[in-house]
Amino acid sequence: MKQEYKDLLSRDFNVGSFPLASKIFDLGREAEIIAKLAQGKIDEEGKSAQIHCSNVLDWMNAIAESAQKALDLHLQENTN
Repeated sequence: MKQEYKDLLSRDFNVGSFPLASKIFDLGREAEIIAKLAQGKIDEEGKSAQIHCSNVLDWMNAIAESAQKALDLHLQENTN
């Protein structure tokens, strides 16, 4: 995620919109963590892990990217 959690805390959110921003951020960070674990397995174990982990890596990166887009939109519409 291009933001850090402290960036969310420093924003002036409209009433009630912080919890959704926090959940979107958490979703993106969790996807990034899983993607890094999958990439680590690929780097560590080579071809055999690549067969099993490459799809997971792609899926998690796609989820993280979607979460970032959702968070950007939410921040744009719900912060001052």
